[in-house]
Amino acid sequence: MEETGISREFLKIALFVFKRLPIRDRFSFGEKVRSYLRTLGNRKNVEKAETEYYIRKISIVLIMAVAGSFLSTLMYLSTMMGTEVYKTQELKRNTGGDGEYEAELIACDEDGREIGEAKILVGERLYTENEADKMFEEASEVMQKTVLGDNESFDHVTEDLKLVERLEGYPFIIDWHIDDYEVIHYDGRLEDENIPEGGAVVNLIAEFKYNGRIWELQLPARLFKKEMSPKEKINSELRDLLKKAEEGSVNKESVELPKSYNDDVILWKEKAEDNSLLILVITLIGGAASYILKDKELKKGIENRAFQMLNDYPQLVSQLVLYLGAGMTMRNIFEKLAQDYLRKSKNSGKKQYVYEEIVVAVRELSSGVSEAAVYENFGIRCQSRQYTRLATLLSQNLRKGNSEMLKILQEESQKAFEEKMDRVRKLGEEAGTKLLLPMIMMLVIVMVIIMIPAYLSF
Repeated sequence: MEETGISREFLKIALFVFKRLPIRDRFSFGEKVRSYLRTLGNRKNVEKAETEYYIRKISIVLIMAVAGSFLSTLMYLSTMMGTEVYKTQELKRNTGGDGEYEAELIACDEDGREIGEAKILVGERLYTENEADKMFEEASEVMQKTVLGDNESFDHVTEDLKLVERLEGYPFIIDWHIDDYEVIHYDGRLEDENIPEGGAVVNLIAEFKYNGRIWELQLPARLFKKEMSPKEKINSELRDLLKKAEEGSVNKESVELPKSYNDDVILWKEKAEDNSLLILVITLIGGAASYILKDKELKKGIENRAFQMLNDYPQLVSQLVLYLGAGMTMRNIFEKLAQDYLRKSKNSGKKQYVYEEIVVAVRELSSGVSEAAVYENFGIRCQSRQYTRLATLLSQNLRKGNSEMLKILQEESQKAFEEKMDRVRKLGEEAGTKLLLPMIMMLVIVMVIIMIPAYLSF
């Protein structure tokens, strides 16, 4: 344990405590801790590892206890003595415009014993008339700069004005009155279409209200149309042309669009949103997703194949037992299973992978491959522990001439059905777990349906 600083001192204290207390007897999980330490650390000296483990545990407890005590003491002192009220015996009011607040106070005697408690609503500070007049003068200068916004002066206003209702740091509530709402909106937005070429003069009146008093600030302004770029100017003139064409054909079934602009012939077309780039991106993403999902689909197919072959295994073994008990050879059994499967699949179209492999095995037998090699290849292609075991039994029967093949296959059939029952039971448990969340959601919906009418009836 190589530690420095204050953590080293806590480890020393923890070691002192560990030596003074019968730790090994007091901890009920001592043996389990030893086994965990032996497994995790592969230590030969388990006693040393256990000592270090408990010392570190005790040091952490000590650090937490000391830190908690220190922080709780600070909090207690700050609560009892650190507030501004305790020092000054006064409650500070909020400045004008910040609103009131509620304070909860505790009354104590000289010895610090609590007498009682009470709440008080502390209103914001009210300025005197002289203070309010002075603040209005300051606010007037700030207001003129605020209202101008991006404009240089009130003599030439081309950008929207900012008609604010409050100024930060001042208690006034501000109302605006405008003598011409056709050229400027109530919030300061300019109506460019209604402003004449030579400009328009408007009178803006700001009413500052505070504590029952009202001050007025008048701001005359000359408004001009916004200076447009060449492109914006063309668009504006085209809008005017279209507006005249629409107004001149209100009694007709259609609007005849202007045919010329500045002595140039123009042809109109409806603007359509170009989503070609979006479609390209979507198709590229879709292609990439299809590439990835195709691999997943292939993996899913492999999993479905393995699942189906595992389920068909008990039936296959039982068929082998049945035909073998009837006196047929294993080669003849494979040939019969292949013929029956081809006849059924031709009519139903249903594909069973294990019988597909049997068909391949029969074709190998017809081509001259040894029977033992065919069974081994069959087990390899099936890629399952059960089929590998079956292929081993069949090939060993050919090599060793096992006379008890029927009995071995009967035992294998019984084992296969038991394994299938275990798998079915496991799938049923998983299905119950998956249905738990929908059941909870349905229960919540039912409770809401029942409780809401009951609640509304009161």
